[in-house]
Amino acid sequence: MRANQSQQKPDEILSVPVFGRAVVIGSGIAGLTMARVLSRYVAELVIVERDSSAGESGTRPGVPQAHHPHNLHPQGQQILEAQFAGITEDLLADRAVSMGEPGDIAFHYAGGWHMARTDSRRPVLACSRALLERHLLRRLQADERIQIRYATEVAGLYTDSSGARVGGLFLRSRGRNGGGEVALDAEIVVDASGRRSRAPEWLAALGFPAPEEWRIDAQVGYVSRVYQRPASFDEGWKMLYIRPTPPEHTRGGIITPLEGDRWHVGLIGVGRDYPPMEEAKFLDYARSLPVLELYEAIREAQPLTRLYGFRGADNRVRRYDRLPRYLEGFLVAGDAAYALNPVYAQGMTAAVLAGQALDEALRSHPGLASGDIAGLSRRFQEALSEAVEGPWRQATRTDWRWPLTEVMDNTELLVGPWD
Repeated sequence: MRANQSQQKPDEILSVPVFGRAVVIGSGIAGLTMARVLSRYVAELVIVERDSSAGESGTRPGVPQAHHPHNLHPQGQQILEAQFAGITEDLLADRAVSMGEPGDIAFHYAGGWHMARTDSRRPVLACSRALLERHLLRRLQADERIQIRYATEVAGLYTDSSGARVGGLFLRSRGRNGGGEVALDAEIVVDASGRRSRAPEWLAALGFPAPEEWRIDAQVGYVSRVYQRPASFDEGWKMLYIRPTPPEHTRGGIITPLEGDRWHVGLIGVGRDYPPMEEAKFLDYARSLPVLELYEAIREAQPLTRLYGFRGADNRVRRYDRLPRYLEGFLVAGDAAYALNPVYAQGMTAAVLAGQALDEALRSHPGLASGDIAGLSRRFQEALSEAVEGPWRQATRTDWRWPLTEVMDNTELLVGPWD
């Protein structure tokens, strides 16, 4: 007898799997959280990752923002804890930094300092993205039903005999002697491959409609590096964020604490006022921010990495929730569907929300008990759209105010995508 879905606990695995094999494309935050949810419903799960394993300390080249600061909002942290019970305790044991006391987060915006909301009962954790992904992967790899195929890319999708449902994927190795394409059957395929997702092309090749794509680009760029936190530093705060303020104040910066008494420092420029990659000019740019706190903190600090730059951080949505026809069993999540301007520090939280949306879609799916996937794709994409509406509105409403913001032609953007 199958488990009662209405009473199923978040970490419970069904005694009788509802589906056979599921495949998740991408091992970023969205992919790992989607994999965690799916693992409770399937007999086998495969994660396909283009990069080779980053090991214990490295970052993956396939993550464009891997070398830049990341933050997980309290909401995202709570969702992760629900899906990966005990993950907070594990991260703290691995030297993640807890921020829950007044003054732990110094936030400057619109010409003044603002009190960031903190709660000592539910502190915000700060750590490197690599550390967070490593802990999530360890949890998944402990499940013998889950395998990860590194250095493997997706060449396309294929349908089952009905032509209406996904049948699997064509894979090829990215190794030196990769060989040709091989087919991997799957009942459910999740694309969490990020901003460079090729899902629209895969759908079009099978005769399915591609989604509308909307874009709001405030012309953001940032340059980051990791520093050793000075032993003598004693300013009271653990995290500092100087956020650019439209329409005139285009420069900002952030210091987030990392495990190992380190700082992740990023300088932000909006409206093509990009931070420089040169050493001396980097510090000059820091000194030009509206307040001097960031510059004063890093001017004598020891750099541990080189400078890394990144551009192309626009807000972009692919409206999979509005498709007239769906390839059943094919789901698109994370930056592959909704990519947000990183200035607002909502990317990882939006990625985690995708896992929660999938959980809700599966629990309420009428065909779950019989293993029928018909309608699941639409149900999930609509649930995901609803989940990320708040982060999208927050990011785009602010970015509209920058004079150089570019908008992809779509008159509906004049009133907002959710109306």
